[in-house]
Amino acid sequence: MPYKPSAELDELIRELLGPEKVHFFECVDQELPHTIRFNALKGNDPDLKSFFEEQGFTCENFPNFRDIYRLIYQPYPIGKSLSHFLGHFYIQDIASMLPPRILEPVPGDTVLDMSAAPGSKTTQMAIMMKNSGFILANDIVQKRLRALINNLIRLGIVNTAVVKNYGESFGNQYFETFDKILLDPACSGLGTLHKNPEVLSWWTLNHVTRLASSQRSLIASAIKSLKPGGLLVYSTCTLTPQENEEVVDFALREFPVELVPFEIPELVSRPGLTQFKAQNYLPELELTRRLYPFENQTEGFFLAKMRKTERMSRTSYKKERKPYVMNFIPDLKSPVKKYLDYFAEHFDIDRKVFSSFRYSIDKEISVVSPELADFIFRTRPLKCGLTAGRTMTQIGKLTTEGVHLFGKFSARNRIDLNSVKELEEFVNRNPLSISDDLRGQIIVSYKNLLIGYGLTDGGNLKSQFPKAEWPFKLGN
Repeated sequence: MPYKPSAELDELIRELLGPEKVHFFECVDQELPHTIRFNALKGNDPDLKSFFEEQGFTCENFPNFRDIYRLIYQPYPIGKSLSHFLGHFYIQDIASMLPPRILEPVPGDTVLDMSAAPGSKTTQMAIMMKNSGFILANDIVQKRLRALINNLIRLGIVNTAVVKNYGESFGNQYFETFDKILLDPACSGLGTLHKNPEVLSWWTLNHVTRLASSQRSLIASAIKSLKPGGLLVYSTCTLTPQENEEVVDFALREFPVELVPFEIPELVSRPGLTQFKAQNYLPELELTRRLYPFENQTEGFFLAKMRKTERMSRTSYKKERKPYVMNFIPDLKSPVKKYLDYFAEHFDIDRKVFSSFRYSIDKEISVVSPELADFIFRTRPLKCGLTAGRTMTQIGKLTTEGVHLFGKFSARNRIDLNSVKELEEFVNRNPLSISDDLRGQIIVSYKNLLIGYGLTDGGNLKSQFPKAEWPFKLGN
C-alpha cells in the first residue's frame, strides 16, 4: 500500500468495523473490474454488446444484474473504442448506479440532480425516463460541467438542461418544484480508495466536518425544492457516519420527511447505523443502507431514500431571480417547420415523429423534451437538449447527434454498411463507393445501428463522421 492512512482515519475505521478493518484496507490495493451499462436510447443490449465485441472486447453480465456488464478483456483502453465514442455505453461502478435505481425516475417526471457532474447518474436517469420528462442537472465546478455536457451529448440526451448554481440556492429559487431529487454531494471518498488512494494521506476529521456542514445545507435545500409527496435519494461514496447517518438524522429532525425502505437484493448491504461512539441516531436510520467494498466488487457507498410528507412554508428571499424565458417552439411553427419538413421528405420520416419534441433555432436546431421547454428557469442554462441540425439557405442538415435521434425513423437516403472494413473506412473519414441513385445527406448505419452521415452527389460518399483524437481500429 503506497499510501499510509492517517492516524485519525485508522482510528475511525477501527471504531466503525472492528476486526474487519484489515479487510477494508486490503481493498485499497485491489483493482475493481470495469463495469458498464448500455444505452437503451442507442439500441438494445444484445445488439450493442455484439457490436462492442466485434471491436475485440469481451464482457459478461455482472452477477445478479441482467443490465450491467463487467469487462473481461480489452485489446486497448475501453474509452478509445468506437462504441464509447458513439455513446453506446457508460463506464460506471455498480454502486454508483444504485442511486438512480432506488430513486426510480419515470417518463414525465421533473427531476433535479443537484450535484450532477460528470453525468453518470444524470444520463442513467435520462435513459430510465426514455428521454422524456425533464432533468435539471446542476454543478458548480466548471471543469466537471464540461464533462457533464460532453456526456449528455455523447449519450443523446434531450430531456436535460445544465445549470451552474450553488446547490444551497435551490430551496429558494425552485421552492417545491421537483417530483424527485438526487443528491450525491462532494464527500471524503472513503469508498473509492482503490482509485484514489491518496485520500489516505490527507484525510482528516476537520475536513470531514467541513464537508458534513455543506452536506447538511445541501440536503436542506433539496428538501425545500421537493414537492410534497416527492422522493429524495441522498447518497455518498464515503463511509463516515458524520457525512451519512448524521446528515440524514438532521434532515429527519428538522424537516417534514420520512425514510422509505428499499432493498438491494443483488448486493451485500448493511443497515445504516443507529449509534456510533457516543452519538445516537433515530432508530429509523436502519432503513438506510451501507455497502462495504470488501463485501462486493464495488465501491463503498451509503444510500438513503426519503419522502416529503407535507408542504413547507416559504420564507421570504430577497435575491429571488426573475424567470429566464427559453423560446422553444413546436414543430409546426415557423421558422423551424420548413427544416423539419425537409428532413421528413428527404429521409422519408413520418412527420409526426417531430411533434414529440420542442425546438429552438438560429444557425443550429436544438431539440428538447416538451417538459424541458415548459420549465421556468431562474438562470440561463449552459446547455439544453441536443443540437440536432444546422440551418442552411433553403434546407437543413442533420448533425451526427440528429442522425442518432431521428435516423431510426428514416426510410430513404440511408445505407447500411455491409462489412467491418467499410465501417472502419467510414469512421476514419475515408470515402466510400455507393449507389448512384443517392443524393445529398445520407444516413449511415451498420447492422441497423446508427453511426453518422455522409454527403454524396452520386457514387461517392464523403464521410462526415466527427473527428476523433485517434484512429478507430475495428475487428479482432
